[in-house]
Amino acid sequence: MRKARWKTIRPSSLSEALELCVDYSSENRKPVKVLADLMGVETKTLYRWVADNAMPLNRLRQFETFCGVSFVSEYLAAAHGDKIVVPIPVGKKSDVTDLASVQANFSEAMMLLSRFYQNGESLEATVEAITRTLAQLAFQRSNVMKAGSPELDLFAGDQ
Repeated sequence: MRKARWKTIRPSSLSEALELCVDYSSENRKPVKVLADLMGVETKTLYRWVADNAMPLNRLRQFETFCGVSFVSEYLAAAHGDKIVVPIPVGKKSDVTDLASVQANFSEAMMLLSRFYQNGESLEATVEAITRTLAQLAFQRSNVMKAGSPELDLFAGDQ
């Protein structure tokens, strides 16, 4: 099984966001049982919250911290459709693979956009590709602006 590209995944629903958090955690050696222990709840309670999309809001930040990703918060911030969530860059140089990823996503977004306007196909895929591209470009913009005074990379190993 191929590893997921976690930096490019954007959830399209609350249930998908919760499942992605659990999947990421499991892939990084924190199964649901460990998450439940860290959160101080029973395993069946955590399973129920994920299955019912009904995690208490006061537990959400704790859950995402222990999982190591914030898919639910990102989904909630972008759910209205007029917001884009951009990770805060630290001002370090991007390497060739980062820039190639931006270029590839931009090309994909333009291809889907032209197909959408010509044939009216794949609305959701087009919106997702444009959102991903805008987020990457906004990240690079902020990164360039911070290049003069980069920040310490204290928590780089966390993600």
